[in-house]
Amino acid sequence: MGTIYFTIASNRASPVSVNRVRLLYAFILITLLSVLFFRFSLADLFLQPDKAQWFWLGISGIIGLTIGDFFVFSAFKLIGGSKASLFNAIAPVAALLLGMVLLNEHLNGMGILGMAISVSGILWFIREHNRKQQLHLELTKADLLKGVAFAALGAISQGLGLVCAKKGLVHHGQFSLHPIHATWIRMGIGTLVTYLIGFFRSNMWTEFKEITFTRSIFKPVITGTVFGPVIGVTMSMLAASVLEVSLAQTIFSLLPISVMFTARFMGKEKLSAVSLIAALISILGVVILVWRNEIHW
Repeated sequence: MGTIYFTIASNRASPVSVNRVRLLYAFILITLLSVLFFRFSLADLFLQPDKAQWFWLGISGIIGLTIGDFFVFSAFKLIGGSKASLFNAIAPVAALLLGMVLLNEHLNGMGILGMAISVSGILWFIREHNRKQQLHLELTKADLLKGVAFAALGAISQGLGLVCAKKGLVHHGQFSLHPIHATWIRMGIGTLVTYLIGFFRSNMWTEFKEITFTRSIFKPVITGTVFGPVIGVTMSMLAASVLEVSLAQTIFSLLPISVMFTARFMGKEKLSAVSLIAALISILGVVILVWRNEIHW
């Protein structure tokens, strides 16, 4: 849902501006949720996490939300959401490799096979969708190369951001911070850095007013914010706290499939039988990955 609405918003306003404003609204909403519904005081939010948690969750926010989302939004604008989504397949591999280094996580051969099957299904699904819809963008070579580079860097940033988040979220194998609290730290640091960068490059008050007071832009931005940075990111923190990051990121990489199924139920897409088969293959890969230790040759 978040991706659908942010893609709409990015076609109506600058992707950089959309990313910046939605992070601000997300931080405000998560702060309100933390204080009003989860009963954190402002002192708790600042003082409960230790220095290591602030560091790793802060780095995660900068890499995953500030840098990663900038690349992803820019890729959507340059080469379209469907083509950019192909590069989501890089994120689980990045999470696996970085998880081995930073978290000492490992997958056995069956797990790697499951990941490969799932990624293959995702790529087949997107390729079939593009062929069926006959999507052709008039791209210059420079835009194509830039869009591909941005999409790849966005996927790598998402994988690295998740690994850093888990590093700050889990201490000595114990889940030590509430997911909404971890999301608040990530979102706060990511938003702060995004605005510090933007301060030297644009008139942020003008962009805020333009997005907030233009109904056709504000509606998809705020809807996408609720489903994406607020609900989605918080759930991803909970997932990362109890799953290996490579498994969690593989499930997150089903995003193109979930986006297109959501669009189908909204009456905006049609799915072929081949697309459904590809989707089932990608889900089968996740099942193998989840049950890798119980499956024997």
